[in-house]
Amino acid sequence: MAKILIICGPTATGKTGFALDLCRRMPAEIISADSRQVYREMSIVTGKDIPAKAVCVNSAISWHGQKLIYYRTGKTKIWLYDVVSPDQPFSVSHWHQAANLVIKDILRRHRLPVIVGGTGLYIKSLTSPFSGITIPPNYSLRQQLSKETPVKLFHLLSRVDPSRAASLNSSDRANSRRLVRAIEIGLSAAAPATPSLPESDFLIIGLRADRKYLDSLIGDRVASRLKLGARQEAETLLSRYGSDLPSMTASGYRTFLFPDWETKWITAERQYLKRQLTWFNKQPGIKWFDITDSNWRIAAQKYFLDWYNDSDVKKS
Repeated sequence: MAKILIICGPTATGKTGFALDLCRRMPAEIISADSRQVYREMSIVTGKDIPAKAVCVNSAISWHGQKLIYYRTGKTKIWLYDVVSPDQPFSVSHWHQAANLVIKDILRRHRLPVIVGGTGLYIKSLTSPFSGITIPPNYSLRQQLSKETPVKLFHLLSRVDPSRAASLNSSDRANSRRLVRAIEIGLSAAAPATPSLPESDFLIIGLRADRKYLDSLIGDRVASRLKLGARQEAETLLSRYGSDLPSMTASGYRTFLFPDWETKWITAERQYLKRQLTWFNKQPGIKWFDITDSNWRIAAQKYFLDWYNDSDVKKS
């Protein structure tokens, strides 16, 4: 059975740093599971933790007509940063497809895949694949249905996919976004082929801390990113691509359009943190470690090593 390690949790908890530390000790590679870091040209504001001397390399893995890149630092590769341009759509189905390709390649080379990130839906698409995951968004359809009420959307779904409509609970029936997605899936003629993973043993390590402590870390991270040139990066991207692109909204770049942009940026990051905490608190199977505990790294490493077995992941 293939072993796959997942390191998840909210922003600012040091997930990538911990993953890199583990990867230095064994044959392992990192796969980013972050919906904001898949975009090229968007590194500082989104907080891509690319080591200073990392080298960008074109891989042999083809995805959507292009070669995926990875960053090499020492013997470790970091995948799924810089997958698409800021003006290109990217969904959980896109990430799922790309991640499966990379995971299969890593396993083929007898190395350990380490999924690292805070986008819970990306992670869930691996551990608990759900119906329609391989069907990408239909943006034209979404635009057409954007002003319809939940009642009308449910009636449309009932005609398109009666069995799916009948399976929805009262909460789903009142949720326009979920209804539109169900209609998308129902209207899709066929899902694009996605390479299936072998039967896998997932270990999920979660990093977290008290909300007030994380809020303070976010303030520090924003200050650090400003020194690295976050404002200049935002201005360049907004002038090049405009302010109405979905990727810009997801990454908080629109906050730089307002006079009190620094305050709004911190607020946007803290709101993102709150959404992440809400999501992860509802997910089962995560072993949590509090990063304010002085012994958390030792405890997390022991928990990992109790699961990891060198005979299962051969050193190359």
